This record gives sequence, C-alpha cells and structure tokens, in this order.
Amino acid sequence: MNERIWGIIGGVALLLALLSPLVLGNAKKVERLFENAEALYERSDYENAIEKYEASLKESNKLGAKTRHIDADFATLVHLKIALCYYELAGETQDVNYYHNALAYITKVWSNAYVRKHQEELTYLWAEILYKIEDFEQAKAKFAWLIEKFPNSHRIAKALYTIGNINYQQRNYEKAKSIFQELIDEFPNSEFKVEGERRIAKIEQLVKVEPKQKQVAEDEMRSELSDELEPTPPKSEPELQAEVMYNEALHLTEQGKLHDAIQGYTDLITQFPENYQYVTDAYIGIAEIYLEVEDYVKAREHYEEAMYTTNDGNRKIEIYKKYQLTYLVPVYANDGSTPDDGGDAQFFIQAIRLRKKGEYLEAAKLYEKLTNSNLSSENISKAIYWAGYCYHKGGLTNPILFSKSVNAFKRLISDYNENSHTIEAYYGLVLAYSDWARTPGYRSKWELVISTVDEAVTKYTNNYDVRVRGWLSRMRELKEIAIQNLKPPPESDPVSTPAPKPLPTKERHADQGYIHFGRGELKKATEKARQALKVDPNYQRAHELLSEIKETYYGRGWIFFDEEQYDKAIEAFKNAINIEKRFKEVHCHLGVIYIKRKEYTAAIKSLKQAISIDQHFKEAHFNLSLAYLRLGRFEEARSAANAALRIDPNYEPANRLIDYIAD
Repeated sequence: MNERIWGIIGGVALLLALLSPLVLGNAKKVERLFENAEALYERSDYENAIEKYEASLKESNKLGAKTRHIDADFATLVHLKIALCYYELAGETQDVNYYHNALAYITKVWSNAYVRKHQEELTYLWAEILYKIEDFEQAKAKFAWLIEKFPNSHRIAKALYTIGNINYQQRNYEKAKSIFQELIDEFPNSEFKVEGERRIAKIEQLVKVEPKQKQVAEDEMRSELSDELEPTPPKSEPELQAEVMYNEALHLTEQGKLHDAIQGYTDLITQFPENYQYVTDAYIGIAEIYLEVEDYVKAREHYEEAMYTTNDGNRKIEIYKKYQLTYLVPVYANDGSTPDDGGDAQFFIQAIRLRKKGEYLEAAKLYEKLTNSNLSSENISKAIYWAGYCYHKGGLTNPILFSKSVNAFKRLISDYNENSHTIEAYYGLVLAYSDWARTPGYRSKWELVISTVDEAVTKYTNNYDVRVRGWLSRMRELKEIAIQNLKPPPESDPVSTPAPKPLPTKERHADQGYIHFGRGELKKATEKARQALKVDPNYQRAHELLSEIKETYYGRGWIFFDEEQYDKAIEAFKNAINIEKRFKEVHCHLGVIYIKRKEYTAAIKSLKQAISIDQHFKEAHFNLSLAYLRLGRFEEARSAANAALRIDPNYEPANRLIDYIAD
C-alpha cells in the first residue's frame, strides 16, 4: 500500500477522532446533565433546569448514547420535565406564555409515549394547564380521558373535583352536583370530599335562591326605604373619630401596608379605649394580620384581647372560634413567628408578607433596613439571612442582585459566626455563587462554590445536628456540580480500551459508597451500601453508612419542610423511611405535610404508622385528630385528641381541639 493511501487513511482516522465528540454520544455525560437538571429543578431554578434538560436530550440523541438505565423512554421523560418547569414558571410569574410553552413540549411526545406512568403524567399536566388558561371545555375532556384511561390513578378524585368545579363556574349546577356526588360516593376518604359537600350545599342554596332573586331584591329595597324613614341617633364625636381611624387602618391593610395598619389599629385602641365596638374590631384586625403570616402566638393574644373588650355574646362566640383555629395547626410546622422587638416587629410582618407573595426585591430592602435597626442580635441575624435569601431570589431574574445576596450572607457568617442561622448562610452563599456562575462571564464563581463548601465542612465537621448534616449534604452536591463545570472537556480516544474493573468486595463497595456520600450523591451511596450488605449482611461499616445517609435525608427533609417545598420534603422523608421503616418522626412529618396540602387521607395513613411505632407519640395523635377534623369525622377526631391527652393531660392543642369539636 503506497504512502498516498496511508495518508488518506490517516487523515480519515484523524477526522473521525476530531468529529467523534460531535456525533458520538456519551451515556455518562447524559446522566450527569440530567442529574444537574434535576438538582436545579429541586432548587426551583427552572430556567437553568430547562437548559440542562435540553442539553441532556441533545446528548442522548447522539449515536451510542444509551439512556435506558435512566428511563425506558428518556426523550418523553425529558419533555415532561421541561413542561413541568414551564408550568412552575407560569405559576411563579403569572405569565401564561409559559403555560403555552409547556403545552408545546407535551404535545411533541404525548401521542408516542408508551410508558404508562409518562402517559398519565402528561395527560394530567395537560388537563391542569388547560384549566389554568381557562380552556374549560378542553380541560374537562382531558380530565375525563384521564379518568377513563387511568382508573386507578391517585389523581382521579382531583380530576372529578376539577370537572365539577368547571361546571359550577359555568353555572351547570345539576351537572356539577352530580359530579361532586360521584366524588363523595367513590372517594369517601378523599381530601376533596369536604369540598365536594360544600359545593353541593352551595348549589342547593343557589338553585333555591335564583327563582326568588327578583322578589328578594324588591324586599331589600323596601327594607332600605323603611330604614330611611326611621330616625337614627347621631354618633358622638369620639365615635366618629374612632370609625375614621378604623376605616383608615382597614384600608392600609387592604393595600398591604401592614406596619402602618397595625400602628393605626394600635393608635385607635390607645386613644379610644372606651369605644368598645371599634376597639374590638381593631384587635381583630391586628390578629388577622398576624394570622396571615402564620404567627399564631400573636394572633392568639389579640383575639383574646378582642374577646375581653366585647359584651356581645354572639360576637364572643365568633371571635372564640377564630381564636381556637390558631391552635388547630399541625405540630412540628414552622410557626412563622415574628420577632418581638417592639415596633420593628411590624416591619418583619411586612417583609414576611412580601416574601410570601414573591416580591423579593421589596422584601430584601425591608429586611436590609431591619439589619440596621435596634433589634436583638438574634433578630438582626435573622433579618440579614432573609435579606440574602430575597436578594438571591431576585438575582435569578436580575443577576446584579447576586452580589447583594453574597454580601449579606458573608456579613452573617463574619459577624454572627456561632449563630443558628450561620449554617443556612453558608448554604445561601454557595447557592448564590452557583447561580451567579451560570451567568455568562462569571464562570470563575464555581471556584468560590468549592472553597465555601470546604470552609463550611471544616467548620461543622464535628456537628451532628440533623439539619446541619442536611445543609452540608446539599452543599456537597453543589460542590460536585462546580467541579464538573470547571473540568476541561474530555479528549476523545476512540481506540483506547478501558482497564479491567477489579472484583467487587464489601470494602470496595463501602469505600465507593462513602465517596458518593461525600459528594452528596445519596442514591448512589445507598446503592453501594446495599451492595456491600449483599456480600456480608453483618458488615458494620455498611450499616453505619446507611445510618448516616438516613440522617442526611432526614435533615434534607427538614430543610425543605422549613422552606415549604413540600414535594421535595416528601421525597427526602420517604428516602429516609426506605432505609429505616420505623422512623416515627419522619412518618409524623409526612402527616403534617399532607395536612398542609389538604391530603387528609394520606395524612391519616402516615400518622397511624407513626403511632403504631410509638403509642405515646402525643404529637402524632394530635395531628391525626386534626386530619379527622378536616374530613368532618368528629368522633374519630375526638378519640385521637383524647389519646393525646391520656399521654399529657395538659397538652393545650388537644384540649382546644376537643373544645372546638364541642362547639
């Protein structure tokens, strides 16, 4: 063979080597991109998650990229995930265009989807989006299709309720009533049963009232004319002033100016203490502001004051019912209490409200203002943390704000080094650097992710608090993402053959498990620990690794729970239960989450499981009574509350719940 032919062959080989990364797929790269996307989705960073999902899909379409180990129908799964991201973005931003983007991804794969789970998820999401964009006829059709094709789906009750609700909105009352009745009959233990019963009662009232509306209107007009003829005594000057002050405070509440509203109500109480009607109203107004931000203790205090200032028996009963509701919240929940620092506490209320509404920049500015006020050191540290948190959230749409987030978290770490919020500040700082690094021109921030995680790990090496371990685990995940992003692209070597893998041993499995655990890769760490135990069921080191993984999942669940990211909290808690079935606290926490999500049947199941593990778990008994109460199962609610009181006769929430049932 002459030199010319050898040259051509060599050139072709070189060309193939150069082009192989462009045309040949890499299964590990697909998996890495997909895992990065999943991590971003978990953090509610939906736009960057979409980018990574798209990249994983593109890589999976190259020759040789195998994805069946990830999912049997990887392309459909990724389209579903991207659609979910757009769905969440629409909910966050109220921009309906995101709903249409989601629909585009659903319709691309819906007709060819063959994995039953994907078919169900796509159909449900499609129906939900149609409902959100008020395409009610199409939504009804899609929900009906879901019910027909997936009769065992856990979403059937929700689908029936939504169809009934659409008919209710369209004033198809008989049809709506029929569907709500079907819901009640078919799903007597569903969390939607009570809502269905309320809708039926409302429909019956409307059907009864509509034919009489004309007569009622005429009667009301005659009544108004009659009232005008009867003289009413003039109000005194103090009463008129109190009325004006009350209306001004009420108007401020409606405008969201809660600090000013509380001040207005307080001024009314101070200036007109004898004007009991408006003083009572003012106390109720303050209580309801605290209730909105879930500060049940302060809400309770002001409802009590309201009851003391009125002699109207019916009004007292009405206020007492609201007062009792401040006890009827599941235990272990974040109480959302606001700091007690006089007037400054009212600014916290306003900041909390803005944060909960997603108005992060306004909330951040208010928190920042509080950091320079005369608060206690504990509350200043809390204000600094939330300022950093809100600036970070704002940075996701305006990257300039990342620097403000970083400065806040650094200040907290520097000035309050041993504070309870310091570990959260480390995580916030790592997260801010991570998202900043994804902004064009700021790749070097990945290095700060790595150094900050290392600093946090060193500081908390000997801290075994569950939540601290949860924060550190999440930080290690972000460090691993940073390392991957700083790596140069791998050089292709199509002719090289991999070295033979050493035979697995229990020690090697455990070693690999601890490596994955150190990176925050808990699923892979669990798999390796279980592989070691298959070799030797009594291998202590593998059992210890599983125990550490379990505690880390529990810590993560707590973190997500505090952040009200309930889907992620459920996943973390369930992973902990998969390692230890009798983890009573986790079963109780799951029950609390399900109560908050109005999934009362699921709550009852989890709480009964907690009680079966520990019959003296009073918080689980109380939460169980609360779940029964929400379903209208009063005798079972009373029985569960009494069980809590047999354990602790002075347990205030259970006593209040029994009083509430009696009323």
